[in-house]
Amino acid sequence: MTSLEAPWLKLSALQRLFTLFGKEGATLRLVGGSVRDGLLGLPVNDIDFAVDRPPQWVMELLNTHHIKAIPTGIDHGTITAVIDKKPYQITTLRVDVKTFGRRADVSFTDDWVQDALRRDFTINAIYADKNGQLFDPVKGIEDLQAHRVRFIGDASQRIKEDYLRIFRFFRFSARFGQGAYDREGLEACKVYASHLPSLARERVTDEFLKLLTLPSPVYALNAMYETGVLNYVLHPTTWEDLKSLVALEKGLASSPSAILRLAAFHPALEDIKARLRLSRNQESYLVFLMQNQPVITNESFKHQAYILGKEKAFDLALFQTAQRITSTELSLEQGEHFLTHLHDCFDSWIMPVFPLTGNDILTHGIKEGKRIGALLKAVESWWLEQNFSPDRVACLAHLETLL
Repeated sequence: MTSLEAPWLKLSALQRLFTLFGKEGATLRLVGGSVRDGLLGLPVNDIDFAVDRPPQWVMELLNTHHIKAIPTGIDHGTITAVIDKKPYQITTLRVDVKTFGRRADVSFTDDWVQDALRRDFTINAIYADKNGQLFDPVKGIEDLQAHRVRFIGDASQRIKEDYLRIFRFFRFSARFGQGAYDREGLEACKVYASHLPSLARERVTDEFLKLLTLPSPVYALNAMYETGVLNYVLHPTTWEDLKSLVALEKGLASSPSAILRLAAFHPALEDIKARLRLSRNQESYLVFLMQNQPVITNESFKHQAYILGKEKAFDLALFQTAQRITSTELSLEQGEHFLTHLHDCFDSWIMPVFPLTGNDILTHGIKEGKRIGALLKAVESWWLEQNFSPDRVACLAHLETLL
């Protein structure tokens, strides 16, 4: 890897910023995830810059050239430039004077090496200029090529600066690493795991759910369990259901669902709710999956898809099948065959529309809302029992019998 070659590097907004800063004698470089993921050929969403000029100077330059500038974190050197409605964070090179967990007192610098040394992992401290030429002061490219996630400098010091880096170490290792974990990093995570309760639950939840969406989260969860880190998130009894679920998802799920995997990972709903800060929607979906639901079979899946929606019904089928494999009721091969059949049926099946509405009951002189709802529900249940086959005339006839 000698240079970054990515089509998005030629975006007019990026080149405009590079040209603008270059004309004023400033050095502007890409840094962080966009460079790392770009070198790996992965999709890039957020594009961040580093610059060797103070934030107030950056604000003035952008304003002078009529580029919207938001002082997102100006005290810490970050300005957000908005071009064509897309945000680009531009952060002044800096060094930490004093750290307070997630916060730090910083001073600004024009030293690119010093800026790199304050970052978390070597693979996140690779810089690229407008032509894709790389600046790699901490040998991040070497680690990226070796599929190794390594703290910059002393692992213990990096973790003491921000204990959330413990979770990030496992998440990044699961995503970008292969084989054994970096020994120094793993040991430092083990030593400082007891400080994790000081972190906000929202931060822990965000990191943990991000980890659960990775292709192979079990790799990280095993290491977190062995180092004692996992005990500060959830107390697992077993994650055999999760292993089965991950094996089933390949080729069937368009993208992993963190909440679905969380349900498979940990059987104690109340423990999850107490330890993680989930949104209302996330908690509601978790409750739906973990509470007793009707078993989805070849015969019942259309009914459940109609009642729950296709995606929820298939998630439930995934979850239940993983449990059946763990209990040895099904083999993995049998589970895959069952789910592939359901998946194909879901794709080709057009959801039927119930032929009646509330107006059909109003025409009979019934105006009480509850009575209308109950009658409509009764006809719909009958229609479902008949496998959606009765047409509007038959449904109206059945309504007459109920009346």
